[in-house]
Amino acid sequence: MTDPSLPPTRAIGILRVIAVFKFVKALFVIATGFGLLKFYDPVVTNFLFRLAHELPYAFEQHLLRDAIAFLSGISPRNMQLIAAATFAYAGLFLVEGVGLWMGLVWAEVLTIVATSSLIPFEIYELHRHTTPTRVLVLVVNVAIAGYLVWRLRRELAAHRAALASTPRTE
Repeated sequence: MTDPSLPPTRAIGILRVIAVFKFVKALFVIATGFGLLKFYDPVVTNFLFRLAHELPYAFEQHLLRDAIAFLSGISPRNMQLIAAATFAYAGLFLVEGVGLWMGLVWAEVLTIVATSSLIPFEIYELHRHTTPTRVLVLVVNVAIAGYLVWRLRRELAAHRAALASTPRTE
């Protein structure tokens, strides 16, 4: 018989899918951080300009050229600070991912807070310029936060019911 004061065994299949998603996001953010650190390397800059020229659509070329121009105006010291913040953000994804992979409740709460806090910004960006990628990111983040909230509420209710159904010895 199980101890009713302990939560029921947790199914973690979907949590592991979310964890893999967080790991993939962390890899992209880490790659971005390294790219920022190497931005002033002439080889990288030349590659970016060639890439901008070879992109098939004018709006993609324009977008990449604008990004290069924006980044070119940032001092190397500020670029390092932005890269450091990028690595810290990747660290958050890694912490979320490891905790979710292990099925830890605190990781679910952290993921709810971190993911939900960005949803207003995602909606704002979607309002400014709608793209399929932005819609997908918003839908995935809302689904993740919604699922985790539902999951925690369900487990809390089951835990309370288990406690209420056990006789108290006084």
